[in-house]
Amino acid sequence: KKIADITDALAREGADTKAMLARGGRDQGRGKAPTPNLRREGIAAEGAAQLESTISDLSDQMLAAASELKFELAARLRDEVQELKRELRAMEKAGHA
Repeated sequence: KKIADITDALAREGADTKAMLARGGRDQGRGKAPTPNLRREGIAAEGAAQLESTISDLSDQMLAAASELKFELAARLRDEVQELKRELRAMEKAGHA
């Protein structure tokens, strides 16, 4: 692959992460959690907030690694960010985020 293709893919992942975190991990258009009593309260809120913080940190590290042309590291970080985003979405779907 060309370097530009790799950096573009990583930039798209970073943009997706920023958009997800900007809306608080929730899908746009949905104002209510599936289980109203579990919406960002107590332990579930702490878990979601910690996950969002970790996703943000790893995303920043991923973009920094890509800008330094450390593509293997950036790819590993990208994979980790994608997995954490899946977990956050699963928490949200279950009504815990």
